[in-house]
Amino acid sequence: MKKRSGRKMSEETCSRLNAYMTLEACFIMPIAVILTAFLLILSLYLYTVCFLNQAAYIAAFRASLTEGAGYVREEKAGEELEKLLLEALISLPETQREITASSSGVTVVLTTQWTLPGLSILPADVGTLQIKAEKEALVRDAPAFIRGMRKLSGITDSG
Repeated sequence: MKKRSGRKMSEETCSRLNAYMTLEACFIMPIAVILTAFLLILSLYLYTVCFLNQAAYIAAFRASLTEGAGYVREEKAGEELEKLLLEALISLPETQREITASSSGVTVVLTTQWTLPGLSILPADVGTLQIKAEKEALVRDAPAFIRGMRKLSGITDSG
């Protein structure tokens, strides 16, 4: 039988190596946990911003396709916003809506206060972010646009 050649570690060396591992874990683990929590909060914030921007534009676009006066378009945008905001994965408590419709387009403005998770123990202004999404969609009425352009070209030709 062959004997294994090599050094055996003494107990002192072995315990010293374990101590280094404990010390490294003491510094690395909190940094890893904090970094993971930061990335999670950042992804939730970016999701909220993207969701509000998308909901505002979709509501404005669908309302701009509606025939009728401005108040009809405002009602349509309000209905669409209700449907879209119900589909949110994150609850947004204080969502303020401002919908304006004119003959040229529909504008939807959404504003909300987003509370940062885990920062509720800090003063009130530090733990909240204000998110504002403002989107506009132009009314797409091709026949009216063509008639208007013909009238304008007729005015310039005759004048």
